[in-house]
Amino acid sequence: MMTDKQHIIRAVGAITIAFCVSAPGFAQERIGTSGPEPTRRAGWTFTPTFGFAESYDDNISLFGRNSAEGQNNDYIATYFPSADLHYAGKHTRFGVGYTGSFLNYQTFTSLNRWDQRGKIDLRREETARLSWFAHGAAAMMPSTDVIELGGIPFRHTGAKTADGRGGVEYSFSAHDSFSSSMNFQHVEFDRPPEVRAILRGGDVLESMNTWRHKVDSRFAIGTDYSYRRAHVLGDVETFNIHTAEGAIDYDLSPSWSFSGGAGAVYLESTAVTAARSGPAWRMTLERHRAGTTFHVGYLRSYIPSFGFGGTIQNDEVGVGFHAPLFGSRHFYTDNSVVYRDNKPLTDVVEQLPLRSLRTYSIVGWEPQGWVRFEAFYARVQQDSLRAGGQLFRNRVGFQIVTSKPMRVQ
Repeated sequence: MMTDKQHIIRAVGAITIAFCVSAPGFAQERIGTSGPEPTRRAGWTFTPTFGFAESYDDNISLFGRNSAEGQNNDYIATYFPSADLHYAGKHTRFGVGYTGSFLNYQTFTSLNRWDQRGKIDLRREETARLSWFAHGAAAMMPSTDVIELGGIPFRHTGAKTADGRGGVEYSFSAHDSFSSSMNFQHVEFDRPPEVRAILRGGDVLESMNTWRHKVDSRFAIGTDYSYRRAHVLGDVETFNIHTAEGAIDYDLSPSWSFSGGAGAVYLESTAVTAARSGPAWRMTLERHRAGTTFHVGYLRSYIPSFGFGGTIQNDEVGVGFHAPLFGSRHFYTDNSVVYRDNKPLTDVVEQLPLRSLRTYSIVGWEPQGWVRFEAFYARVQQDSLRAGGQLFRNRVGFQIVTSKPMRVQ
């Protein structure tokens, strides 16, 4: 059963997903899990990780369908070092980490480059009622299909992202809790002339506020409100988006939980665009039991388009599943599918609709707690609903990941 504070944490997580815009997941160059799960003990823990992957990619340049097929594939060796430093205290948790991936192409060596990411997290419980948190992350990526953002065409051009988030959580009583946070995200692309019109970049500042009332140990109701102010490079006006929802969190059983919200989203008018409004929805169903996890979610929202510019309606569906295989804790499978349907809302520029799909499947073996062997298949595809606007990318390969947590005295 969830505590009152856990209801608030779930609410903040759900709205943060709606903002994303994106949680900084794993790069497409490294599929699925980053390595064996580190042990989180009291005090300081340092976890170095190193991995190697060999894969075949049938669309290394992210060209459209029927473009240079048969001459656009290659074998890639990937080396990915990472390090994580974590502190767990009675009232404080702190973490800082770095992840890198070096892509070494067998034939097209001019495409060799790094994917690099860093993050820092801090959470502090001041009293039994009051806690606060801060998070920062930055990434440099070799192509746009590894960015978990809607409204961005997939191209083999570099991208940089940076985001920061901070907030407070307060329990008024055993039944009522409130949280408030501020988020900032910056997106920047390498912009050679051929992609300047479809890869803009920009900034988003968002305020998020949630309230939850715990009806009983399993059921909570509340409200969520967010305000986003977005500036897209090249757009004359900034865009202001308001979203308000009624929300529920419900534990269906000890292993199943549901979280959902329904309300309205409103895009303010500007000097060059009319106001728009529509329904806002989100839902997540999750299961956690005996090493098996499952989740399915749906989200509808308005978000800025850092690709073509303006604002888009984002409809998103995601499914994930992780489970042991053959009745053994040493064998497992990990699968994920994310589908996005992006429709233009503003007419300040010539926007195109985008339908995007990301999926991967892994079968893994963990003979010891410090090493994993994994075979994987990954696919990305995108369709702009115009002639020549389809692209597909398939990757298949294997990876070996080693990791060893070490206590720091």
